[in-house]
Amino acid sequence: MLNAGQLKIIAQKELDDSNEASGCEPMALVAAFPEPVMSLSNQERQKRVRQGMDSLILIPNADDLHASTRGFVRVVLKVPLHHPQAQTFGVFVEVQKGDYEKLKTAFKSSEEVQVTGTLANRLPLLEDAYGTKVWVKEFGDHRRTVVTEAEHELLLQGPKIGKIS
Repeated sequence: MLNAGQLKIIAQKELDDSNEASGCEPMALVAAFPEPVMSLSNQERQKRVRQGMDSLILIPNADDLHASTRGFVRVVLKVPLHHPQAQTFGVFVEVQKGDYEKLKTAFKSSEEVQVTGTLANRLPLLEDAYGTKVWVKEFGDHRRTVVTEAEHELLLQGPKIGKIS
């Protein structure tokens, strides 16, 4: 039986090999789940999460009468955005139901669409950008859905590194 560390090494190697074969660049971090799902126990995840290849649905707890089903899509986020040497992340963005349907339809019909959502993962050195508004684009082809624009300065400029005078 493999331990978690060994599984992580194997998964990262497979991801790196897959990215290399498809011409993709390696990712600094690939989130397994959005934050609201990470906070659930394994038992709760099994009951309340429906996951596809690049999407995830979180069904509300039966006790919470005011909560609604939440939709998340896996996207590529480059930080800083629009920078040629940006760090690449695989993250989840929460989208409204109508936008989730638009993304699904665009992928199936090979059309481009852009929708807004909110960053659903906390990233190292970028924690304050969690929950910020982002724009995501589905290309309708083999390319991954990507973040094209963001409201938070950390995503646009990247984290400040080094001493601050």
